[in-house]
Amino acid sequence: MYKNDKQGMVLLLIALTVLLAVAIVMQWQSTLVAAALGLTVVIVQSISNIHQRLEQLEQLTSQPLIQSAGIGTQKIVIYGAALVALWAYANTWIWLVGGALLVLLLCLIQLISSFQRRLALLEQPQQQPSVMSRTSTFVMSEQPLPPAMPTSGQLTLTQQQDVTVQQPQQTSVDSNTASSESTRTWWQPAVDWMQHGNPILRVAVALLMVGVVLLLRFASEHWQLSLGVKLGFIAVAGAVTTLAGYLLQRKNTLFAIALQGLGLAVIFLTLIFAHHFEVLQSLMTASVLFVMLLGMTVVLSLKQQALYLAILALSMAYLAPLLIPHTHPDVVFLFGYYFVINLAVVVVNYLQPWKTLHQIAFFVTMFIGGSVIGIYAEDSQLNTLDIILWLHIALFIWLSIRYSQLIVAEQQQQREFETSSNKKKLQPILDVGLIFSVPVLGFSLHAFLMHDSTVALTSGAAALAVTYGLLNFWIKRQHPQLSILAKSFFILAVVFTALIFPLAKGAHWTSTGWVIQGTALIVWGITERYRLSRYVGVALVLLSTIALMYQIWSNDDFPILITVIYAIAQFISAFYLLHYPEVEKYFSARILSGIFLVSCMYAGAIAGVELMHWQSWAFACSIAIATASLACFSIVVQLKTKLEWQSLQLTLLGSLLLLLYGLTVFEEVFITQRWTSQTTQFSFAISAVVLSLMLIFMQRSSVRVANQWWAAMLCLALASIGLAIFPQMPIVALGIVPVLYAFYGYFTAKRDFIDQISVWGLGLLWLLVLNLDSYSAVHYYLAPLLNFTDLLSLLMFAGLLRIIYRHNFETQSTLEWGIKISTILIGLLVFSSVVVRAMHHYLATPLWGSAIWHDGSVQLSLTLLWVVLAFVLMTFSSQRHIRQIWFVGAALLGIVVVKLLLLDLSQSGTLTRVISFIGSGVVMLVIAYIAPLPPSLNEQKKER
Repeated sequence: MYKNDKQGMVLLLIALTVLLAVAIVMQWQSTLVAAALGLTVVIVQSISNIHQRLEQLEQLTSQPLIQSAGIGTQKIVIYGAALVALWAYANTWIWLVGGALLVLLLCLIQLISSFQRRLALLEQPQQQPSVMSRTSTFVMSEQPLPPAMPTSGQLTLTQQQDVTVQQPQQTSVDSNTASSESTRTWWQPAVDWMQHGNPILRVAVALLMVGVVLLLRFASEHWQLSLGVKLGFIAVAGAVTTLAGYLLQRKNTLFAIALQGLGLAVIFLTLIFAHHFEVLQSLMTASVLFVMLLGMTVVLSLKQQALYLAILALSMAYLAPLLIPHTHPDVVFLFGYYFVINLAVVVVNYLQPWKTLHQIAFFVTMFIGGSVIGIYAEDSQLNTLDIILWLHIALFIWLSIRYSQLIVAEQQQQREFETSSNKKKLQPILDVGLIFSVPVLGFSLHAFLMHDSTVALTSGAAALAVTYGLLNFWIKRQHPQLSILAKSFFILAVVFTALIFPLAKGAHWTSTGWVIQGTALIVWGITERYRLSRYVGVALVLLSTIALMYQIWSNDDFPILITVIYAIAQFISAFYLLHYPEVEKYFSARILSGIFLVSCMYAGAIAGVELMHWQSWAFACSIAIATASLACFSIVVQLKTKLEWQSLQLTLLGSLLLLLYGLTVFEEVFITQRWTSQTTQFSFAISAVVLSLMLIFMQRSSVRVANQWWAAMLCLALASIGLAIFPQMPIVALGIVPVLYAFYGYFTAKRDFIDQISVWGLGLLWLLVLNLDSYSAVHYYLAPLLNFTDLLSLLMFAGLLRIIYRHNFETQSTLEWGIKISTILIGLLVFSSVVVRAMHHYLATPLWGSAIWHDGSVQLSLTLLWVVLAFVLMTFSSQRHIRQIWFVGAALLGIVVVKLLLLDLSQSGTLTRVISFIGSGVVMLVIAYIAPLPPSLNEQKKER
């Protein structure tokens, strides 16, 4: 799992690097900023993952000395340096860009050094028990290697090793060695290379090479003899040194190989000097001698299995043209010369999987050769250099394939001979660095050479896409054991295919190309369960989103076709991501599916508005189109797969519902009691109906909280339907459809909606707002109970009262009293409002407000009403032996008494005050006689 995640991050880094290089070459400023920020985030995320992994390992270790340190400061420095570099780049302050990048690089080096020290501490306990086994292995490796030439490419691990490690080791190991290794720093590998084996010999070789270079330069400038004689003496000295080394190989292998490498390096230098100073005027003669010398180097390296010999000789061959005293090197000659040397590397690596050798070749070719091209290349040389570059790219692609073939063959051979006691750690079959660095750096250099030619850039991307696509097909058919290599090539094929669109058609097709390729990668990665494909696909789709948004908001001409294609691709990506229930290490498939669905709805909405020219009603029409898009997606999911995605679906529906009510505020429906246009009203109605249907038919969740949210959103969606139909009384309209649907659910035994506390809360809130609303109290009022407000209020209250008091609160005992008391109080407000509205209609008394408390007629009516309601409640509860309702009635009587003392007693109207007190007292006497407190359950049991 960890290795796959690491490889996925490497691929994401490669993809972002390609994008950054193309953005720099094509001068796409917004893409450059996005790619740079994405690259920084991925680097920091990779560092954080390594740090987290080390912390987990440190917690498992038994060593108390291991202490993990945070990396928060380093992360802040990296982010800060990246932002400073981008800001400086935008202001063309190149010196500040360089300084910021230097700080970032130093911070990364410090982090890597810290990780190496911590890893060394973790490895220390495992190193101690294996000291004796390693000692015995080193003693056995003292035997000289057989000089026989290998007969096949299937070589063992021992044959691959540099002979520099084949030196006698001490049979006793100091007990402090492991502890000293725990303090290794990042430059320690270079020091170890000099210390182990024979460091004096290596220093001597290095000094001799410097001396030979100085001798050649001095001879070419000062000696009185002819230059041919001078170079001839030096070449003979190199040949004698090589011969001496070959003859001494059985006596001292390491010393012999070093002499041979030194001699061959001297001959390489001499040959290059001779051709440069026209001692060898014929290019053909010089080329033949150079090829012969390369052949001799290859034969000696393979015959003696001496990687060190090949590295020493070929490294000097690479550096020779740069050591000649001249103003600047011939760029075409240098790049072609490197290609000839790389052919020798190909011959060596055809038989031996020497990764170090082809990595040196790649580094020298792309970095040294590329730097020389960038500094000294002339416009007339660009086409020739580009041709040679493509030869290099083809060569290194073949090297990456051949290396994997040799490693697989070697692993198969190793498995045949290994036992349970001598198992060895197998090498990775991929050289990931070479596989992905070749197309990235190669295409970047191609873009530099051909930056003025759109056709050349497009053809280059297409050539790489076709090449990697064909290699993917060939490897799957011929070498199925290299399936991981085939998948890597497939990723590269898709990446370069995605570059064809922006390079060929311009930046406006960038988002289309990326979203199509990203969708294809997501579909393939999920169906084939290939993580790397999903990572790259998600990255491409997200980048396409940024590119499309930038294009939409920056261009005057709206790209309708591109936006529609983008919406469809996002639809497909979201659908397939829902099929992947597992949580990725770096992202959640469900969250990404939601993001892609939002992008799809937004893109489809704005494309539909632009296509139908609905800009005047853009808000309402966009919501309708987005709702219809989500409905289509829900139908497809329900019919095809029946996936459980209730949480994501509820989130999206809730967002649309929020936008829908935001439209009512924007249209001021609750203030003006009308819609500004029929198109807006029709779009709102479509959105409300579709949202309600999706909520009604969606799958229920087993989680109680999710069901509460579902019921609340369904209630709000149903309420919006009434608002679309009857905006003349907006508060009343909100309750029409929910009341009808609640009664339908009650009589059809579909109680999953009406048994939810969230629905009760919204119903009580609606009753409160409706009965306090002065507009609803006076419009369409015919008579008491013969108006919308009274009728809907009483229906809603009656329904809530029956549902709540028949509900089983065993699992929600803490909410029971609060809900029931709130219902009774709201009911008191409902009945009081019926009386207040009737008196206002017939007697012109005030409605709810401060003036109502000073009106004697209204106060008398409310007092008598509340006493009658208390009488009804207490009589009913006494007969049914329901003590809770009796206490509610008693509380209502208490409110009446408080009201009589505080309000009615202060009224100036004597008659109303008298009637209030006498009427209340008479009713209370009747209650005390016919409705006493019901006995408790224990008392009832005793009486029986």
